Formats: sequence, C-alpha cells, structure tokens
Amino acid sequence: MKQTDEPVGSWVLKVMLGLKGVELSTATIGRLLKELDAKGFTKLVGAQGRVITSEGIHYAKFQSERIERERLQARLMMAAIPQSLDELIDLLHARKALECETARLAALRANKKDIEELEVSLKKHEEVVKGKIDPTDIALDFHIKVAKASYNRFLIASLDILIYEELKLESQIAQLITRERGEEYLLQHISIVDAIKQKNAQEAERLMGVHIETLIGAIKEQAEGYEGTQMIPFMNGIDE
Repeated sequence: MKQTDEPVGSWVLKVMLGLKGVELSTATIGRLLKELDAKGFTKLVGAQGRVITSEGIHYAKFQSERIERERLQARLMMAAIPQSLDELIDLLHARKALECETARLAALRANKKDIEELEVSLKKHEEVVKGKIDPTDIALDFHIKVAKASYNRFLIASLDILIYEELKLESQIAQLITRERGEEYLLQHISIVDAIKQKNAQEAERLMGVHIETLIGAIKEQAEGYEGTQMIPFMNGIDE
C-alpha cells in the first residue's frame, strides 16, 4: 500500500505478501486491515480498497528503522565474539581505542563520586591480588567505572558489549595471565586513576593505552606455544 497511491484490496495484498514469502488468507488480511483502520494507519476508500494514511506511513517507517537497528545490533554482538586468536587480538585493539578515549574523557569529566568509586575498585583489586584470587571480575569492573566516568554513552554502550563477552569467556589462558600479572595490572590501574584525579587527560589516555598493550602482549606470549591462530581448544575467551 505504501508503494502506490491507489487504493489496494485484500486480494492484491495477498499476492504482494505472497511474493514476499508471507502466506495469509484474504479473511486474515481483512481482519488485519480493520485493525489498521481502527488505529488510523489505513483508510477505507469505498469498495476500491484501502490507502495508507500519513500516520500509517510514519508508523511503517518507525518499524522499519527499529528492525534495521536490531539487525545491526545483532551483527555487532556476533562480531564481539572472537572465533580465533587473531580475532581476539583485534577485539582487544578495538577495546584499546575505546578505552583510551574513555580514560581521556574521565580525566576531564569525572566528579568526586566517580573518583571515590574508582578508588574503591582499586582497594578491592588489591585485596584479591593479595589473596591470590582471580582478579578478572574486579579488573573489568574498574574499566567499566572508568567508562562511566567519561559520561559518553556511546563509548559506555560499546565497551559494555566487549566487556560482557570477555566476562563470559573466562579462558584458562587469561586466568593464568591475570593470576601471574595481577599485581602489575593493579599498579597500572593505580597510575590511571592518579592521572584522572590530576585531570591529566593526555597522561590518562597514554597510560590506558600502555595497560591494554600490556594485556595484548601477555596473551600473545602465552599463546606462542600453540600452533596456528585458531582458538586454542581450552580457550573459551579472555578476561583481565
């Protein structure tokens, strides 16, 4: 109906829907059209059929855009799940680009409450490192808090997806890295927070870049003993 200004009847719509792979009876189409009439999306024009109203055009456009957004979101979610070591490294490089910017913005925008939450995160990180407990969750929580302190909702949403996937993966190789180098990562987190507290945006950005590169280097180092770049058999993913 949107494709023509002429009134369209149930039989014509049945054929048009059939061409799209949607099989409905004329009776069902008639009932649906009456519902659209009631909502003001279509209007009956005598015995000729129906035309779509301006409200109907607006609604159809809104629904088309919603479906397209959902399709793009699904593609992004799938792309965030690495299928090989190379893809895992690519994911971390993407995360580095995002996190350098969130650290920079956090240094410019973080308020007193944000700083307090970052310091609480550091204290918890220190406790798990001293207790030789896997620091994965608390380390990633630190990155989430830095992102939130940036007050850039687009960066926050993007990192939420990447970090969510990393939390689900919990790979044996990454747990080994975090246990062995947990203290080093903690010290790097502390230096990032210091730069944020001093509102030194350039230094916060630089230190975050160094931190993520350290993680990437550690993963590459651990993976050197394995042939090829296919996902390591026991490697279901990565955490920090």
